Amino acid sequence: MRSIRSIAFVTGLLAMTAPAVAQVPVIDSATLSQATQTASNTASIMQSNQQIMQTVQETLKAVTGNRQTASIASAALGSGFNMSGAPSLSSILGGGQMAWGNLGEFGRVAAGIINGLKLVNTLTGLSGSSSTGTDKAYQGAVNTATALQGMVAGTQSAASSRTNAFQSAGGMIGTAQDIKGSIDQNSQLQVQTGLTVNELIGVMNAANAALNAQQMQELAGQAHAAKVLSFDSSSVRLVAP
Repeated sequence: MRSIRSIAFVTGLLAMTAPAVAQVPVIDSATLSQATQTASNTASIMQSNQQIMQTVQETLKAVTGNRQTASIASAALGSGFNMSGAPSLSSILGGGQMAWGNLGEFGRVAAGIINGLKLVNTLTGLSGSSSTGTDKAYQGAVNTATALQGMVAGTQSAASSRTNAFQSAGGMIGTAQDIKGSIDQNSQLQVQTGLTVNELIGVMNAANAALNAQQMQELAGQAHAAKVLSFDSSSVRLVAP
């Protein structure tokens, strides 16, 4: 009887301890290897994303914002003479008072040269409201010649400064730190080229003004000659011998 009870006790004890044995952790090598590989891949992806983000930020910085173009911005005009400072050619062709515009020192040089020629004020000797069309055309030609002399002196000085400025700008090619700097330098050179071309247009307008003054003198001379050669029978007087 005691043996039966002992067997029952041992059986019950084993039944109570069986669940505890089932909860013992077990390492799955395949699962652990897969999890480790997944973690490593995730870390690699995050590092790659960070590098991509850094590259994007550096690229954005290289193509945005303002860059200094230094002396390139003043290569065409600088601080010297430019054609915008020339006198209005339309106002001086009609004769009368000379308009100097912003010729400055170049205007004084031109005035000295013209005054050295000791030109007469009018061709007929008349002045004011009594002056003829020929006189006005002559005065317009004198004014135009004076203005052109000042512009020639100014453009010669500006051309020398412009040459030095463009040579300096050429030396800056390839010195930009990034793409945006290079683009800004190229854009500024294009702008300065346009301003230089505009100066050439102003010079051509001055040359056309000189031709216009010459034509006005010829027309005035022809008109005066026609007036002298005209015959008015009502003004004829017979003088007895």
